[in-house]
Amino acid sequence: MSPQESLQAVEQLLDQVSAALLAADPSAVEKHGQALRDAAARCAQLLGHMAASRRGHSAAPWQPRIVAISHRLRLQREGLARLAALAERQLAGLLPPGAAAPTYGAGPGAAAKPTLARIYHGAS
Repeated sequence: MSPQESLQAVEQLLDQVSAALLAADPSAVEKHGQALRDAAARCAQLLGHMAASRRGHSAAPWQPRIVAISHRLRLQREGLARLAALAERQLAGLLPPGAAAPTYGAGPGAAAKPTLARIYHGAS
C-alpha cells in the first residue's frame, strides 16, 4: 500500500467516525474507531519504514495531510471527552453518587461484629 492510499484510508475512516459521532451511534463509533486505530497504525508503520529505509522517500510531501489528520484526531478526542463527561453528569443525576449503607452486615471489607436484628433492639 502506498502512503497516498494509506493516508486516504485514514481520512475516510475519520469521516466515518465523525458521522457516527454526529449520529450518536455507539456501535458505529466503536466499529469505525477500531478500524481507524488499525489504519492509523499501519500508516504510521509504513511512513516509519519509509523514513528508516531512506529510499528517497520522506514524509515531507504528506506533511500537511498528516498535520490535518492529527488536528482532526485531537478534535475527535476532545469531543469524546466532552461526551463522556456529559454522560457521567447525566448518570450522576439519575443515580446520585455515594456509598449506600448495606442492607445486611457492615459491608464488604469491614470487620463483621455480631448485632441483633432491628426488630430485637426494643426487646433487649
